[in-house]
Amino acid sequence: MLEMENYPNVFSGRVLFVCSGNKNGLCTPAVNEQARALKKRGVKISFFRVERKGVAGYLRGALTLKRHLKENKYDVIHAHYGLSAIMATLSGARPLVVSLMGSDVFGPRWILTLVKFFTRFFWPVTIVKSWSMAQKIDVPKVLVIPNGVDMELFREIPRKEARQKCGFSKPKVVMWPADPGRKVKNFDLAAAVMKVLNRSDVELKPVYGIDTMLMPYFYNASDVVLLTSLWEGSPNVVKEALACNVPVVSTRVGDVEERINGLKNCSTCDPYPEILAKALQQSLENENKPDGRNRIKELDNNIVVRKLLTLYSQCI
Repeated sequence: MLEMENYPNVFSGRVLFVCSGNKNGLCTPAVNEQARALKKRGVKISFFRVERKGVAGYLRGALTLKRHLKENKYDVIHAHYGLSAIMATLSGARPLVVSLMGSDVFGPRWILTLVKFFTRFFWPVTIVKSWSMAQKIDVPKVLVIPNGVDMELFREIPRKEARQKCGFSKPKVVMWPADPGRKVKNFDLAAAVMKVLNRSDVELKPVYGIDTMLMPYFYNASDVVLLTSLWEGSPNVVKEALACNVPVVSTRVGDVEERINGLKNCSTCDPYPEILAKALQQSLENENKPDGRNRIKELDNNIVVRKLLTLYSQCI
């Protein structure tokens, strides 16, 4: 893997984030949070969102982006996710920084094949979010820079206060931080886990589409955060939960095991309802909080953003 040299941070220019839009026309929360962190450091962030899906949508997007870049000047173009990065390459975007997020590496094989090809031959700078992603791509010129966490925003809040804010009423709450409609998040497994758990005092709460400023209340209102994904890169929800010192029970995806290994009341498990339910039961019965904040202190947004700014400076 590439190592970042300790250059001074001198970047304060204009960056265009290229990403695919969700059903509300927005980028994913992880991308939006990174943009927010950069803006706090004085970087001028603009967005170019791919509105249409499929090959035709990305090809059309490449033409639109090419026109956009002729009419607007940016110091760096930062493309998030593999297909958006390929589109940016076809548009002639330069200097280009690429962030692969997880689905483009652990998802369909044809996307991984394209990503490997473009990483090796076209992309000067490719960021991945975990060492497992780097190993999967198996191309030397990648940087491992996980997404950071706003440690000032995501912090411990008294549970009673948080539950009043969120309107939770059951004695125990398991937070499932995803849209049930996204198949990769595997809501069916979460539902099966709760069926095996079979406790009337425990409620499963899918939480998604919530304003970032309110998310710390939802984490702190929960007894455990449950992740049942088929694959992930470096899920922010796990790091945000740990910043709030909330236990996490998860399938073995992305870098979750690295983040929570050895922490109290936290577990990574094989994707079977009985195994996950047993781990969930243990976390629910134990009131000890994990020392998550200390574990992820190197992922403070201030540290991660500094790395990005150094990278941007090198690009120009």
